[in-house]
Amino acid sequence: MAPVNDDLSQLMGRLAAGIDDVIEAEMSTALEAVGDEGPPSAGELVEIGLPILMGRLFGDGTTGRLRIWQEPVEKNIYFEAGLPVMAASNDVADRMLAMLVRERVVSADQREEVEKIVAASGRKVGGILVDLGLLRSDELLPAVRRHYESIILSLFGWTAGLWQIEPGMTAGPERTRLLRHPAVLVREGLASGYSTEKIAAHVGSGKNLFALDASGSSADVVKQLLADPAEARVPLLFDGVRSLDEVARSSGLPDATVWQIAFALLCFGALRPARSGGGGNERLRFGVRDLQIARERVLARQALAQEGDYFQVLGLDRQADATEVRRAHQRLCRECSPEVLGPELAHELKQALETIRDVLDEGLRILSTPTLRAAYQLNLAPEPDAQASSSESNAEPSPEAPKG
Repeated sequence: MAPVNDDLSQLMGRLAAGIDDVIEAEMSTALEAVGDEGPPSAGELVEIGLPILMGRLFGDGTTGRLRIWQEPVEKNIYFEAGLPVMAASNDVADRMLAMLVRERVVSADQREEVEKIVAASGRKVGGILVDLGLLRSDELLPAVRRHYESIILSLFGWTAGLWQIEPGMTAGPERTRLLRHPAVLVREGLASGYSTEKIAAHVGSGKNLFALDASGSSADVVKQLLADPAEARVPLLFDGVRSLDEVARSSGLPDATVWQIAFALLCFGALRPARSGGGGNERLRFGVRDLQIARERVLARQALAQEGDYFQVLGLDRQADATEVRRAHQRLCRECSPEVLGPELAHELKQALETIRDVLDEGLRILSTPTLRAAYQLNLAPEPDAQASSSESNAEPSPEAPKG
């Protein structure tokens, strides 16, 4: 058993070293350009806040870097297919050791001790934390992810600054990735550092009407955003008839909570303004004409999602660009939404639809990220048409069938 323990020890050592590389590369130039997806866009935070920016990047399926700065501090968030995967900052207060002190995982004296060892030995921070017993090896990855999130969440408190989106810029495939959905981070950021006044500036009057939009990726946004059962019913109250104030009263939740939910849903396109008198319910009349045909189509797409590759599931050829991938994803998500299928069929086929949406979302993520797409395509079998052409060219012509 000794060799096994030695191997495990070496593995944990390599893990710690690898995580330290991530920590120390926060503001390094170890960036990777993954293709030109358009010119950068830029602006001021006072005009468009971080929640709206994150919702826009998610909706567009952007792969790139969002830079936000207020001299001398600069913070970066890296996105892949619209999902935030890494964050970096040049602010001393954003260092991981500072975060661990705030979390009371490490004391101020222990932080000073670690910094002295780093300065004297040049060793990695993660390895020192493990050696001193301040962190277990299996706690390092979660700590890195919390570190990224703490940088992102700190930006919700900024009232001024500049932002720039740099498409096609990623931190590289070797970096540790965030796991939580951007809508979850936005909701947490709104609760912790976004003022009621700023939310009201975007949502408007409490008399405004909103309607839930269940198309596209909205169902997943709602699911991710509202894990609490008491909050999960709030989106259903946005029917285009009740005002925002009436929704708050009907929910039984604090007004501030409902306004945060409404703003977060708006940022990610899951909620839309409704005209007074229109009710926002016109979309409910768009039922399917033939339930059996719709049912068979959903089941056939579920089978394709389970057996086909991402190009087949999205109905694309292998030369399709990122824009075509996003459009196909949006179209198919809409076709599989309760808005189109109707609530009865959507409930009946809930499991099949969840399977389809999961595969569509994963296909979007893989095929919209050049590095992931290249690796995926290397492992794909030749296209069926190419195989058929090869077989036909090598086969002898068969005699024509007799006509009867």
